[in-house]
Amino acid sequence: MEFNRKGVSEQVADNIKKKIQNGEYKAGDKILGERDMAIELSVSRNTVREAYKILEAYGYLTAKHGTGVFVATPEHQIQKMTEAFFVSSDQIKDFFSVRKIMEEWTVRWSIENSDTDQFNELEKIIEEAIETAKDPNNFVRLAELDHKFHLTLADNSKNIVLIRIMNYLVDLLSESRMKSVQIPGRAYQSVQEHIKILEAIKKKDIALAQQCMQEHLDSVEKSITSNSLSETTD
Repeated sequence: MEFNRKGVSEQVADNIKKKIQNGEYKAGDKILGERDMAIELSVSRNTVREAYKILEAYGYLTAKHGTGVFVATPEHQIQKMTEAFFVSSDQIKDFFSVRKIMEEWTVRWSIENSDTDQFNELEKIIEEAIETAKDPNNFVRLAELDHKFHLTLADNSKNIVLIRIMNYLVDLLSESRMKSVQIPGRAYQSVQEHIKILEAIKKKDIALAQQCMQEHLDSVEKSITSNSLSETTD
């Protein structure tokens, strides 16, 4: 295979990436080692090494010490992409803007694809959250239940890509979520907002469910940003 002298490693990486995308290399497949790939592509071993590093950084490949280089799963690729984000206080607004769009579709697809059993699962999460919220010091469990409510909604959407993205997207706010549930009244308010969302979903009222979700996320965002501002001014 012929390459231009400029950006050879990037071109090798693109070549391998295309083979992954068109199914020639499948998730879990072990690909050629650096030396053998270099021979096959008529490039240097260093070029292949750099190409593998590029693809590993983007989540297309995973290197297992002493075993070899393997094609990564789609889940790993999405995780790598989301790991590139760090949600600092000045990024909260942008993060919530994206999350609101994702959650809007989450409730729509949840309504279109859920059944009674899945509604009952959400009710059980809310019921436990109501009981847990009676103990204002049980921050960890409250945060876990909040996390579980949103990811269960995502699971109910039956959209595999959305589920994968939401799993990593919601995780990005884990630290902020832990802080928010410790704000007086915040945990109780979130539970009440979750109840409104579920009631709208059970009615199969897509517009109302989306509105309730938007109001919930607006409320959470305001609590987090207000708390962050108070911490910086204390």
